[in-house]
Amino acid sequence: MRVLVLPPPAAATHLMAMVPLSWALRAMGHDVLVAGTPDLAATAASAGLGFAEVGSSAEFDRAFDEIPTEDMFPAPEWMLPEFADQKRLQIHNQADMQAAYTRGFLGDYRELADRWRPDLLLADLTLLLARVLGGVTGIPVVAHRWGVDPTGAVFEDRAREQLAPLCGSRGLPGFPVPSLLVDPCPPSLQWEGAPPGQPMRYLPSNGVGVYPLWTRELRAGRRVCVCPGRTVLRVVGPRAMRAVAAALEDLVDVEVVFALTAEDRARVGSLPPRFRVVESLPLAMFLDTCDAFVSLGGGGSALTAAALGVPQLVLPQWFDHFDLGRRLGEAGAGISIDSKQGQADIPGITKAVSALLEDRSFAGAAAVLKAENAASPTPAQVAELVTDVVSG
Repeated sequence: MRVLVLPPPAAATHLMAMVPLSWALRAMGHDVLVAGTPDLAATAASAGLGFAEVGSSAEFDRAFDEIPTEDMFPAPEWMLPEFADQKRLQIHNQADMQAAYTRGFLGDYRELADRWRPDLLLADLTLLLARVLGGVTGIPVVAHRWGVDPTGAVFEDRAREQLAPLCGSRGLPGFPVPSLLVDPCPPSLQWEGAPPGQPMRYLPSNGVGVYPLWTRELRAGRRVCVCPGRTVLRVVGPRAMRAVAAALEDLVDVEVVFALTAEDRARVGSLPPRFRVVESLPLAMFLDTCDAFVSLGGGGSALTAAALGVPQLVLPQWFDHFDLGRRLGEAGAGISIDSKQGQADIPGITKAVSALLEDRSFAGAAAVLKAENAASPTPAQVAELVTDVVSG
C-alpha cells in the first residue's frame, strides 16, 4: 500500500506529530511519501521520510510577517468570554486561508497523486485540500490532529461554506469528511469541544540529535528546561522567554537548560552565564531528566513533556496554547500564566516554577497524565486500523 502524508504549509510541528504513525506504516511494509511545501523538506528528511515538493507557503509566511506587533501577545481573544466573537473570527481566518490554498493548489496535488498513485491520504486535520483531493480521486482520507484542537465545529462549518462551490464544480455532493480521525492528544488535555477521534499514544518526535553527555552527570539540585517551541517566537517575539530567564536567574539552586533553535537563540539574546543553552536538541533526549518544563504551550513541546511525566508551566501566546495551558491546570499537572500582566510579573513566574518544584502534587498529576498517554493504542496498533480503512 502507498500512503501519501500531507502536512499543512509552514507547519513543521504538525508534520512532526505525524511522524510516529508514518513510521508505523513503514514498519508494516507500506510505502510512505510526505508531500508538502518546500519549507517542510528538512523536517521530513530529519524524520527519514521521502519528500515531494508541492504547493507554496508564501501566503502563510506573509500572514505571519504582517502581524503588526508583538505587543498583541498574549492574544486575549483566546481566554476571555467577551472576546468570543474575535476567537471565532480567528478560526474563520484559519479556515479561509486553508480554503484559498485548496483552490490555488488542488491541481498540483492532483497531478502528484495521479503520478504516485497512493492508496491512502494521511493528512493533518487542518489541510482542507486533502479531503477535497480524496473526494475527487476516490482515495480514502485519514485525518490526524496535531495536539490540543480548539477549532471544532466553527472551523468545519466555515470550511464547508468556503469550499462548497469548489466541491460542487468537481461533482462532489458536499465537503468530504475523513474516513478516520486520529488523535494523539491525551484525553485529559484535549479541548472539551473537540469531536472524538481514534486515540493514539503520543510518541515524542522532535527531530534528530546526539545524546548529550551532561544528562548522565550526577547533579545535586533540580533541573528546569525552558523551550519556546520550534516556530512561535518568530511571530510572538522573545518577551516571554526573557521574562522566564529573569525569573529563573533567582533560583540559584536550580540548573536551567534553555532549548532553542539557532534563530531563536539570536532573538532571545544573552542569557545568564550559568544557564545551559542547547541548540536544536530534541527534547525527548533529555526532558525526562528535568523536574519542570516551561514553554509557551506549543503542542509538540507540551505533549512531549506530558508523555514524559514532567510538570509544566505554560505562558500561552495564541490559538491552542491557552486551551492546552488551561487543561494542564485542570489536570493538576501544570500552571498556566495567561495574562499580559502575569507574564510580565518576574516574581510571579519565579513563584510558579518554585511551586512546580516544591509541591509534589504536580509531579503526581504529571505521572498520571504520562500513564494515561501510555495506555492509549500505540502508533503500530493504530496503523492496523488505518490500513483497514483501505481494505474496507
